[in-house]
Amino acid sequence: MARRHPSPWPLETEILVKGKQKSAADALPATYCYYEAPRKRVVGNPADDIPAFLRRELSLGALANMLNHLWFAGAKRPATPLHFHVAMGREITVADRMDLHLLWANEGRLFVKPVPRFLLDPVFCQRSLQCPGGCACRDPPGDACLVIPRKVALGFLYTYACLISSESDFHIANEKHLLPRKEDDSPIEWADWKTLARALLRTHERDPAAVHPRFLHAELRLSRINTIHRFTQLPPFEPYLRGRHNYGSLFRDNLTWMAAATVFVALVLTAMQVGLATERLQGDAAFQQASYGFTVFAILGPMCAFVLVVLGALVNLLKDLLSLLWEQRNRMAPYPHHI
Repeated sequence: MARRHPSPWPLETEILVKGKQKSAADALPATYCYYEAPRKRVVGNPADDIPAFLRRELSLGALANMLNHLWFAGAKRPATPLHFHVAMGREITVADRMDLHLLWANEGRLFVKPVPRFLLDPVFCQRSLQCPGGCACRDPPGDACLVIPRKVALGFLYTYACLISSESDFHIANEKHLLPRKEDDSPIEWADWKTLARALLRTHERDPAAVHPRFLHAELRLSRINTIHRFTQLPPFEPYLRGRHNYGSLFRDNLTWMAAATVFVALVLTAMQVGLATERLQGDAAFQQASYGFTVFAILGPMCAFVLVVLGALVNLLKDLLSLLWEQRNRMAPYPHHI
């Protein structure tokens, strides 16, 4: 089904460079990384193919395939201002990946992607985030279509209009280097940011469909995103983002909850033992049956849990060994550089 072409880029205020910019490449990063195939990372020059760079830089990765399940990871609501995250004790962690933006981990980390310089350049966005001539903007979009990257860009900027609502948020963002700086290394002025944020809010209010639906959920809990990914994506049971990078932490984290569960089981068994010593419960057949069942569970439960943890570690070890063998096989191949 054909869709109408998007309106011109809604942001017109230039807040980084006053005057004429040298070229479109001035707003781009020095290099960028992407994967041509699983575990095959490539370093590229964004100026060589700007549309391809934008599609990769503004990609939501596997998160785009979980849109129907995001309700499980976070409610539909605007992003919470930065100062409130700090007040709740969350650590703002810079993660320069669009698919990690506003994911928060149980240990208190909030992943935030800094604003790329090119997204605050209205001339660049007007030229580079428009579909090429002849694009029908169909669903699903073609390889040359830029409708989805454009919606992701506007949704991403909309979250920043919510994250930075007061001067306190503005100072936190500059302290964490979430906003680009001017050519003279000075920060963006607060008055310019207010103008930009209000323009973003007007764009969202005028056309909510211009914002990618992922960003309508704002913060998403990483543990639940991992759960969704394990049961909806291939290969199955793979987390969205690994929180452990060695086998020591894998066993330590699992043994922690197993130890806590063992303490709980021990308390229940002790209470049951005391109950069986009383005259009233000694002849209670139901209590005797429940004690028998829970005793069997207390014996087999921890053993089965430990075996599952060991099997999980062995599966990960096997996958890592296969990956290492594959890399060893291709070691003689030249490392691809596209710079």
